[in-house]
Amino acid sequence: MTWLIPGLPAGGPALGIILLVIGIVILIIPRIINYLIAAALILSGIGWCIAGVWLWGILAIIAGIVILIIPRILNYVVGIWLIILGLGQIFASGWALFPLIVGALTLLFGILVMVNPGILNALVAVIFIIQGLLMLAQYYHWF
Repeated sequence: MTWLIPGLPAGGPALGIILLVIGIVILIIPRIINYLIAAALILSGIGWCIAGVWLWGILAIIAGIVILIIPRILNYVVGIWLIILGLGQIFASGWALFPLIVGALTLLFGILVMVNPGILNALVAVIFIIQGLLMLAQYYHWF
């Protein structure tokens, strides 16, 4: 029995515990995820610039700095993206039931994020916690 078993997405108790801890930390300090994404954008931008991909590198660095200065902007950008995605799914559904429902739910969630941007961070935290619990349950054969 190994501590970390590779799989899809990845398994083992270590990753499950890590996801649980990250989810709990995000629930306690919701804006930390915005700062982590900003740091990831800046580091990715630096990597892209080093690799010679200047346009994407500079755009990523600028986006990371803007998110560091105004952390909530990321939630609004995601909210706008969900609204556009939901509308696109509704109009492209051809009135097929499943895509129409998915589009309507995506649109509704985008509107909820725009009204209450903090819900996005809480949702990400809950998703991490659920994923961590599922990984632990799968590893220890709880179901």
